[in-house]
Amino acid sequence: MSDTYLSTADHVFTRVAAIRARAVALLEGSVGSEGLASIGADVAAERRAEADAIELRLPALVRRFGLTALEEEALVCLVAAEYDPVVRTLERALQREVGRPWMEVGTLAELLGLPADRVPELARSLYPDAPLRRWALVHTDDPSASEVPAVFTRVKIASRVAQHLIGQDHLPEGVRLCDPPRPLLDKSLVAPAVTSVTVTRLKRARAQGEPLVVEISGVPGTGRHDYAEGLAYELGMPVVLCDLDEQLTDDRATRLDERVAVARREAALAGALLGLSGWAPRSSDAPPLADEAHGPPRDVQRRLARAIERLCAQPDDVLFLFSEERETLLGRATPLLVNVQIPFPSPGQRAALLEAAVTRLGGQIDPAIDVQNLTRRFALDPARLEVAARAARELATERGHDTIIGANDLQEACRHQLSHDLKSLAQRVTNSHKWQDLVIPVDVYHSLKEMISYVRHAERVYDSWGFGARHSLAQGVSALFAGPPGTGKTMCASVMARELDMELFRVDLSRIVSKWIGETEKNLGKIFDEADRSNAIILFDEADALFAKRTEVKSSVDRYANLEINFLLQRMEAFGGVTILTTNFEDTIDTAFKRRLTFRMRFEKPDSDARAALWTKIFPLDAHVDEDVDATELGALYELAGGNIRNAAVRAAFLAAEAGTPINHRMCMLAAEREAREMGLLVRSQIEPAREEQEPDEEAPPAREEKFTNLAQPEAASGRPSRVIPVTRPRRQS
Repeated sequence: MSDTYLSTADHVFTRVAAIRARAVALLEGSVGSEGLASIGADVAAERRAEADAIELRLPALVRRFGLTALEEEALVCLVAAEYDPVVRTLERALQREVGRPWMEVGTLAELLGLPADRVPELARSLYPDAPLRRWALVHTDDPSASEVPAVFTRVKIASRVAQHLIGQDHLPEGVRLCDPPRPLLDKSLVAPAVTSVTVTRLKRARAQGEPLVVEISGVPGTGRHDYAEGLAYELGMPVVLCDLDEQLTDDRATRLDERVAVARREAALAGALLGLSGWAPRSSDAPPLADEAHGPPRDVQRRLARAIERLCAQPDDVLFLFSEERETLLGRATPLLVNVQIPFPSPGQRAALLEAAVTRLGGQIDPAIDVQNLTRRFALDPARLEVAARAARELATERGHDTIIGANDLQEACRHQLSHDLKSLAQRVTNSHKWQDLVIPVDVYHSLKEMISYVRHAERVYDSWGFGARHSLAQGVSALFAGPPGTGKTMCASVMARELDMELFRVDLSRIVSKWIGETEKNLGKIFDEADRSNAIILFDEADALFAKRTEVKSSVDRYANLEINFLLQRMEAFGGVTILTTNFEDTIDTAFKRRLTFRMRFEKPDSDARAALWTKIFPLDAHVDEDVDATELGALYELAGGNIRNAAVRAAFLAAEAGTPINHRMCMLAAEREAREMGLLVRSQIEPAREEQEPDEEAPPAREEKFTNLAQPEAASGRPSRVIPVTRPRRQS
């Protein structure tokens, strides 16, 4: 043995050299019966190294995990098999099996010089409840549950532990050490009184040596990890944050207790508190198989939650658990539980966080900008607000502004940080329409303006003036647009979205309605959840398909149909965004929905003056329109809705494109007449025949009536196109 050790690697490899010497002696047959004494630790040399402030990790690990002398020597043998090629070769020779990379318990007993009566003790040290397995220091077959003889049980040291013992620290994937932790932010979303009580209880538990479980719940991005770091800072300790979700994406996802043990081991090796995330079952169902988008499957997450429940029954120290919403299973697991709910920031808090982030980056928001109104439209969590502030600062710099950040910079940066999955269940509607494109009744116009004011000034009325706390009103805005098809309901929703600078998503019924019980409600819940995280207006087109009246329950079908409507009633009442329902059959909408609606607007078919205005606005500025187009006459002759007038205008444009002339009045009348007849309207043709149809060419021979057209000669001798008559019966074979 050495007089002292120069490093922890020197200490470990000195012990490994003794293992190598014993392995060589075993093969040569010259080993004695001294056993552990020949390869034991040099306690005096270890004390001298510690006196010289040299970190020896093996003795520290033995003390930290409470290992016995036998377990310590077994760990040294496994380190030798990990790094010493001679020991590796001798191990294979002793086992007489080349293809078994792990060391067998029998080989381990020979290297340790154990007598036969101590081999069971070595085998028991590898049981799941023993320190080596409980702290994930080694990987092994389970001798307590296997029919394989104990001496053939395979064992291997965890690579992370072997690296730690020789002074190399490489944290596993999904594990992060926060050392030193950051203090609590002054503008934390948690109430100061709750934080004060939590810190007091943590300090009392640490002083009395009692374990404690602190569950920090909240949606991702609200600063759950930062809050745990702040609590650890108050205790003067580092914290290890472990995301079990990232560790459960490989083929060994079923070894859940081992994953939890790995997290506990990392915290113990670092002398830190432990924080676990990614363990709670998701509120929304995940697919049956794991993928990068959804993480581990549901059954794995449920079993992982049970593993966390077992850990909470006997925690080692202060344990932080992160979840999206409070898990009731933890209350059954341990009475030593503190729950801290981090709320999603309100618009006022988001404005303060955004301004603080911009100030830290050396920028300044233009005083003319209403930051609170901006953050109300963009429901971003603190993490995304930080990124948006950095992006806005960069945009301002690119545009030549040194420190002043304008409205366009902030809006563009915040819009890029919106993260939602509405595209999977809804279709984006383009916001290309403006107020100038609308031809609507005056009362509908005023209702739309009032609805926009509700969205813009909700923060002032509900929060600043206290209406939200006094009356417990839902801060969402909902409206029902009812009327015949083509009267501008969807166009008004598009104008609203443009005016509020919001996205408009139309719910796709084919993607949310399912024949399976509960699936429709799940999809609808996902739409409202994603809408809460987005700056979007939700449009339920043809709403009578979902919001129909409830019926008397006469069968299970009626019962589940009513459950779907009841679910929609609850979610709409709690939804804080903008919802628009459009329908052609207002009477079929359930009365409970009508009571919960903020606005109800009736769209009627346009009269002749409104139709004339629509004909005037329907053609783009770049379209070639003849001066003879009389919008007043078109509006008076054809009783079409706005959508039908749009179709007729497009039809007339294609007629003009085929003829190679501008769009004239006759083409508009022809298109409108055809559109009206296709809609089932009885109209009298007001179109005079064209000149070439009135005066046939005298020089041309009289047309010969033919029952069938010769498709091989599509043009007659006169040069006029022949009239194609469809064949409705099979042709006779000649």
